[in-house]
Parts: sequence; structure tokens; C-alpha cells
Amino acid sequence: MKQTPWNRVVTTTAATSDPISLDRVKRSLGLDNVIDFDTTLQELIQSATNAVSNDLGRALVNTTYTLYLQNWPGREIQLPYPPLVAVDSVKYYGDATETLDTFASSSYTVSTAGDPGVVWVNEDKDWPSLMNRPNPIEIQFQAGYGSNADDVPAAIQAAVTMTAAYFFEQPIPVITGTIATELPLGASRLIDSERFERY
Repeated sequence: MKQTPWNRVVTTTAATSDPISLDRVKRSLGLDNVIDFDTTLQELIQSATNAVSNDLGRALVNTTYTLYLQNWPGREIQLPYPPLVAVDSVKYYGDATETLDTFASSSYTVSTAGDPGVVWVNEDKDWPSLMNRPNPIEIQFQAGYGSNADDVPAAIQAAVTMTAAYFFEQPIPVITGTIATELPLGASRLIDSERFERY
């Protein structure tokens, strides 16, 4: 199976909640009744979420992305950051119209089962001809385990909690500026079974 290039993916709408609560991280650090570090811990939860998501190759809480492609990679297009929730639209700059058009949803099929999720053009259809311009294809889709923290698998929640606490206790060298860049070994091992590997 030909792999779809994923080198141009943009977050269109960020997740509206974190995969864990501030209180959970504070409990893990023994800071239940301390509010002095709340702002720092909230920032570290976001950094930990990004680090775990990147390590897994998955979206955690539902996020909307846009995948830009230069060409149709085949009759099937694989979508990054599983699990796939839905495809909102498949748009393209048409060779004939030279405008951003929407490919009819009745002309393609979406599968959210398996990793990664895919969209493929129906048997009796073909992908439309493209205008000669950078990234003429724009596919908007939603990915993640759900809209709330409770939807995220327990092992992943634990890994985000462990990572946020680790970043708080060991800020150097895992944090450069405001971006945490690596997972503690225990968290990485905890989520080994959930990691998505491209084939």
C-alpha cells in the first residue's frame, strides 16, 4: 500500500480540553492544597500532552486538522493522527475552475476503523484534475479518542500525568524555552502498546 505523505498537516481547531486535569497532576506531586504552581503546571500539562501525542503519533482529545497534498497519492488517502473521527471535507483547486472546490462526499468513502483512518474514492469515481499550484488538495478531518479527558485511554492519561510531573521536577534538560521535548522512560514504556507505527 502506497503511503500518503504527511509532511504538511496544520491544526485547524485545537482540542478544547486537556487529557488530564490539573488536580490529577497536583495529587501526583503532593501539591493538592498548593496553588502557587498552578499556572506552571497547566503549561506543563500542555507540553506533556504534545510530547505524549508526538511520541504516540496519535491525537488524544478531539482535534481538527487540515492535510495539504500536492497530488492525489492513489485511490486511497491515509489520514494522520489516529484514531480518525470524521472527514469534514475534501477540497481541491480544480484544473478547470482554478478555484477551491469541494469534492462531493457521496463520491468517496471514509473508514474510521483501524489505524490510520482512510478516505478512498468510490469505485465509479475518480479524483478530479488539479490546478498546477502548491498544495492544491485540502482535506479537513477530526481525530482523537473523544472530546473529554474520560475518553482517553487510562494508560495514556497516566503517561501524560507522569510526564507533566517529571517536567516539573526535572525541568532541565527536557525543557528548552517553554517546549518540553522528551518523555521519561517510564511514561514511554507505559504507552508502548498504544504507539502508532506507520507501515
